[in-house]
Amino acid sequence: MKILPSILFLSLAATAILAGAAERDAEFFHPAASFYIQGDATASSNLVAKGLSIYPEDGKLLRLKDLLEKQQEQNQQQNEEQQNEEQQNQENQENQNPSEPSEEQQQQPPEPKPAEQMSEDEAKQLLDAMRQEEKNKRMQLHPVLGSPVKVDKDW
Repeated sequence: MKILPSILFLSLAATAILAGAAERDAEFFHPAASFYIQGDATASSNLVAKGLSIYPEDGKLLRLKDLLEKQQEQNQQQNEEQQNEEQQNQENQENQNPSEPSEEQQQQPPEPKPAEQMSEDEAKQLLDAMRQEEKNKRMQLHPVLGSPVKVDKDW
């Protein structure tokens, strides 16, 4: 008979523990994870820090904290890389584009490029090729559209 009350006590204790974990998840983990997914890392990390201050051994919050820290490190690395690339691009532009053109560049006007001209034979060949291509496309459409149907005049 002593076994039944102890089983009841243990089941109630387990239920209370599980209910506490569910409340903890609903209060801290789920909203923090939602913020993380939406891309709001600051709100997520604030909520995780608040949850860990109350429940320092919560595994889910600890894993989410690790994810946030890794993401923050990656963002910092990307920002550093972008800054380095921007500096290199600026240095390259300064080296390639001097602020004042040299005297030789100022005195010489740009040379016009000669336009390519087509001979009459080439133009005719091009027009014939275009006509042939148009005929081929019409022939490809002909089976789709079908042949014209003759209609008897009824007027």
